[in-house]
Amino acid sequence: MKFSTIIPMYNAKNTIKNTIESVINQTYIESIEIIIINDGSNDGCEKIVEELILLNHTNRNIKLINKQNGGVSSARNIGIQESSGEYLAFLDSDDVWHPQKLELILEILQNKEVTFLGHFYTLKNNFEQVFQFKQAIKVSFMKLLLKNFAVTPSIVIKKDICEYFNEKMNHTEDHELWLRIALKTDIYYVDLPLVTLGRPQLSLGGLSSNRWAMRKGELQMYKNIVIYKKSLKFLYPFLVIFSLTKHLRHKIRDFFAKN
Repeated sequence: MKFSTIIPMYNAKNTIKNTIESVINQTYIESIEIIIINDGSNDGCEKIVEELILLNHTNRNIKLINKQNGGVSSARNIGIQESSGEYLAFLDSDDVWHPQKLELILEILQNKEVTFLGHFYTLKNNFEQVFQFKQAIKVSFMKLLLKNFAVTPSIVIKKDICEYFNEKMNHTEDHELWLRIALKTDIYYVDLPLVTLGRPQLSLGGLSSNRWAMRKGELQMYKNIVIYKKSLKFLYPFLVIFSLTKHLRHKIRDFFAKN
């Protein structure tokens, strides 16, 4: 099997059906493994998944794993452990893929023997738009260090180079994982909006708006990376200043926007 899709789910009864169906309805004709990890939901969303499994008559292998609530990283890590595909593709329970996503991604992966690929996203449904193949561009480690170039639902990683998400982190855990992987393989990006991000109010698992929590996560990420790669230790003071300066700039901008 070429692709395993990993979907962490928490209280997503209003969105999970559309999310799973966006994988089922891919133009990619080969079989796809779809792993949904229910992270201790209490809104009955697992029943929606169970119904989809019963009604599924496609070559999409849908698997539901129920676990106690432990956070999105622990859910994704279980998905990684249980996956059998050559490539891992991540999706959140309030997001949907463009129908061409896996078909286009496979062409890019094979064209350059890419092992880690991210792409652009959109906030508006673009299912009617037809996309053509685009060349992926390499993202330097330093560029990735300063800015997360892609959201998790846009990432596809070859399983044999993938590592686990840091379950001790509540923010920027995805960026931290990309950096760890970037230390051992080239990172690529393609400017195609192949995932539509859900609005936060549609489910309890939406985008974070807590900037200080995100900033603390970023600072922890930098600390982890320089421990992991000691040759980067000299950069740590500059990375801290860079992160705090960003936070201050946002605070100043917000202040003037309100006054």
